Amino acid sequence: MSDKPAAGNQQPPVRIGPSVPEIYVDGYQGVSFKDGVVKLNLYSLQLDPASNATYKDIVCRATMSTNTLLNIHAALGGLIKDLQAANAIAGTPPAT
Repeated sequence: MSDKPAAGNQQPPVRIGPSVPEIYVDGYQGVSFKDGVVKLNLYSLQLDPASNATYKDIVCRATMSTNTLLNIHAALGGLIKDLQAANAIAGTPPAT
């Protein structure tokens, strides 16, 4: 990261470190909110071969400010509109 502060509204460049994990999620299970912080539990479906039961394993807890949540919401809304315009998705995905 540069030692120079970002000028005006210019955002700093994005870098992805070599150790950043890529985590697949099937959905979210529970949200909490306290003191301006939102915590969103993300899960992946896992099959237990011993019992043949499927479980929602929490694989990540995304924790962010309400401002960040609103920014992500706006970005995802734009992405969904773009994907719909490209006929990559239709309608709204079902709730999980």
